[in-house]
Amino acid sequence: MRLSKEARIGILVASAILIFSTGFYFLKGINIFSGEKNYIAYFDDVQGLQPSSQVQIKGMSVGRVATISLNGSNKVKVVLAINKNTAIPYGSIVKLISTDLLGTKAISLQLSSNSAIAPDGSVLNSQVEDGIINALSIEITPLLRDMRHAVGTLDSVLLSVNDVLDKSTVQSLKNASSNLDVTMSNFTSLSARLNGETQQLHGIIQNTNSITSNLANNNEHINHILENTASISDKLNKAPIEQTIADLQTSVQQLRVALDKINGKDGSLGLLMNDTNLYHNLNSSLNTLNELMADIEAHPTRYLNFTIFGRKTK
Repeated sequence: MRLSKEARIGILVASAILIFSTGFYFLKGINIFSGEKNYIAYFDDVQGLQPSSQVQIKGMSVGRVATISLNGSNKVKVVLAINKNTAIPYGSIVKLISTDLLGTKAISLQLSSNSAIAPDGSVLNSQVEDGIINALSIEITPLLRDMRHAVGTLDSVLLSVNDVLDKSTVQSLKNASSNLDVTMSNFTSLSARLNGETQQLHGIIQNTNSITSNLANNNEHINHILENTASISDKLNKAPIEQTIADLQTSVQQLRVALDKINGKDGSLGLLMNDTNLYHNLNSSLNTLNELMADIEAHPTRYLNFTIFGRKTK
C-alpha cells in the first residue's frame, strides 16, 4: 500500500515535532521516557532560581526544578522533579547554591543517613548557601574597614612629617645622607681590602681546619692524657702531703739542732772542728806515724823478727 504524498509529509512533520520536543526537554533536564518523583521545599528567597534549574547530588544532575511559586506572602514554594530511580531519605536537605561567579543558581540535595525513604510529594528541609560574591563581600568588608583606618593613620603621619620636616631638619637629613655616602665608601674600601686578603684568609682557614683535623685524629691520645692527668691529680689529692711536709719540717729542725751542736764546742765533732790544739795534735800524731811507717819500711828487722827453718834471725 502506497501512502499519498500528503500522508508522507504529515508523518515527517510529526516525527520532526516529536524529535524537537524530546531534544528540547532533554536539554532542560527532563527525561520524558522515565518517571519522576516530586519533592517540595520552601525558601524565604530563591535569589533568582529559575524553573528547569538543575538538581544535583554531589555535583551529578538527578533532576530539575519543576515549578516555583509564592506560597502566601512569606515563603516561596519550589517543586523538585527527581528521577524515580534516585532514593531520597528522610531528613535530606534541599540547599540553594551558586554554580559560578555570575550567581547562577541550582539546587543541591544533601542526603541524610536515614534508611527510611521519603515518598513522592514529601516536604524537605531547605537551606541557603552563601554565594561566592556574598562570601567575598563578607571577607573584604573588614579589610576595607582596616584600609580606611590605615589611610587615615597614614594621612595623619604625613601631616606630622610635614610639620617635622622644616628647613633645619631637611639640612640635617642631607648631612646624614652625605655621611652615609662616606660610610658606604669606607665599606667599599674595606670590602676591597678583604678581597685582597682572601688568599691569606683561605690559608688561615686551611690551617684552622688542619688543626681541627689533628685534634680530631688525636682525640684518643688527648683523652688518654686527660685520664692520666686526672689519675695523677687524684693520687696527689689522696697523698698525705700535709704529713710529709710536717715530717720534713721535723727533719729540718733536727738537722738544724745537729748543725748547731757541730758548730758549738760541746760535742766531739764541735771540739774537732773548733779546737785548734786538737788539730795540731792530730797533725803531729800523723807526722810521727808517717815517720814510723817510713822507718819500718826502711828497717823492718828492727821491729819484726822471722824464724825460718828453726833459725832465729836477729
